[in-house]
Amino acid sequence: MDSPKITGKNHQFLGVNNAVVALEEIKENQGKLGVFWHTQGSGKSFSMAFFSQKVLRKVPGNWTFLVVTDRNDLDTQIYKNFCNTGVATEECQAESGAHLRQLLSEDHRFIFTLIQKFGTKPGEKYPKLSDRSDIIVMTYEAHRSQYDTLALNMRTALPNAAFIGFTGTPLMAGEEKTKEVFGDYVSIYNFQQSIEDGATVPLFYENRIPELQLANENFNEDLEALVEAAELDDEQEKKLEREFAREYHLITRDDRLEKVAEDLVAHYMGRKQSGKGMVICIDKVTAVRMYDKVQKYWKAYTAEIIGWEDIVKCDGVR
Repeated sequence: MDSPKITGKNHQFLGVNNAVVALEEIKENQGKLGVFWHTQGSGKSFSMAFFSQKVLRKVPGNWTFLVVTDRNDLDTQIYKNFCNTGVATEECQAESGAHLRQLLSEDHRFIFTLIQKFGTKPGEKYPKLSDRSDIIVMTYEAHRSQYDTLALNMRTALPNAAFIGFTGTPLMAGEEKTKEVFGDYVSIYNFQQSIEDGATVPLFYENRIPELQLANENFNEDLEALVEAAELDDEQEKKLEREFAREYHLITRDDRLEKVAEDLVAHYMGRKQSGKGMVICIDKVTAVRMYDKVQKYWKAYTAEIIGWEDIVKCDGVR
């Protein structure tokens, strides 16, 4: 029995063809193959695999593909996709900075790495590892980490390589640097198109923000009295003003986080369908606090359900 085949969808077919055309015009675009913007969930890692395979079949050359990400989970996900589809057939995932340098100095078809592995010690200059012009660097989530020292080290190591950036986020105002590094859009597949195609589900926005109200009508006068009693100097007063101007303490008040956690549990348990979600917090400390609070309300909710089921069983009702 033949193994299942993975084929490209329409947006992947068109996008990959555009990228191949950009590669064929590599001299004109000076190795800037463009930004491949396809929305989240549209199969960018598979598009990368399709692109590499079409290049190997259609464009003459001894091509090497360097796949660069900035997160461990993405690095592992993309590497497994390339291996599971038979695109990558050798151990080629950089385990350390030294291992990456070794792989780049050798002749491999595919190399997978985190951009962090292009790091150097203070004062150390990154060495040039290859003058080859048939190396294609495919970066995933291109706009996040392509302008600092790590990216500069990568270009120092591979001065003649071509670059193409894959991202699920459109380039906003002020991100012209991405275009400077990779060139303009080579393919666009936005969220609305993916919904119309049935590739992703619609996104609905519901504003659920716990309101903050001033309970003390004499707040300003009371605060001034506390500041005077504390006998702060001018610098300390300015620091206090800066700190409270951020509204951080209001946003992260314990009673507010309690309401948010309780609402999260009620919302997801009330959906009557399985699914997943992402919670974004103002900082890591708040994220940990939210995790603990959600766990508390989750256990309370499930305990209530289990208790009700026990009562039903006792009554002999199913």
